[in-house]
Amino acid sequence: MADDILQEQFGPRLQAAAVAGIVLLLVVGIAFLFSVATVDEGDRGVKKVQGSVTGDVLEPGWHFPLVPFYHSVEYIEIRPQTYTMSGDVFEGDVAEEDAVDFRSADQQRVGADITVRYRVNEDGADEFHREWNTIDQYEQRLLRPETVDTVAREASALNATEANSDEGRELLGDIIADELRSQSPRYVDIESVQVRDIHFDPEFEQALEQVEIAQQEADAERTRAQGDADAERIRAEGEADALREVQEALTEENLALEQIRAYDEGTVYVTDGGTPVILDPEEGSLDDEGVTADD
Repeated sequence: MADDILQEQFGPRLQAAAVAGIVLLLVVGIAFLFSVATVDEGDRGVKKVQGSVTGDVLEPGWHFPLVPFYHSVEYIEIRPQTYTMSGDVFEGDVAEEDAVDFRSADQQRVGADITVRYRVNEDGADEFHREWNTIDQYEQRLLRPETVDTVAREASALNATEANSDEGRELLGDIIADELRSQSPRYVDIESVQVRDIHFDPEFEQALEQVEIAQQEADAERTRAQGDADAERIRAEGEADALREVQEALTEENLALEQIRAYDEGTVYVTDGGTPVILDPEEGSLDDEGVTADD
């Protein structure tokens, strides 16, 4: 009976207090979440007061207290970034064909796939945000336009085939990198620029392929001709070596040596004219006048 009376008197109050407590916990939890900033590794937080950059750069970790709707934090990635302009929609940073087009010195339409590698210095994250707001804004407002202008200005001095060579692509990449370094703020490091590929009109591509095929065939023909020439040279050298050996065998020293060997065998006779005659002892002998017994 007493429990029922207490329930009737305090039950609604207890329920209201419980609801109020839950609401208070939710408010406190939400306020805590808004008052804490979490900065991940590879990022820096730029602290702002009523939308204005304060100059405070937050390191990775938790940072509080922040007053909700009064303080805010913008996150700037300081890891190396790449921005790619490509004719392949699946490779570039823009969901469309984005190769850098230009006219070569021989008036060919050329498209270049270019990748720029850069990063924001951590000690300049606040200045970067103040000037560019986001990395995407920097890429669209400075990096891409300067790259396009530099290619149009510098690459037009190259022939199409020169631009497509390893040396031409490296030269163009170095020129773009130097220009971007001169135009970018001090807190952005341009690490490298790579001209990854060069595209031509289909007709010009086909002509280049035909030239390459003809060059390969000419190289193969030169290789065959060189092989035939080498074979002929080896044969001639062999004949010359054989002739030289015969000539060496017919020298006076070798002939004298053969004569001495014949004397040792008793088969050499000297005629009245002084000419040595070598006979086989089994065939006959000379008389006193240099005539064989058979004669």
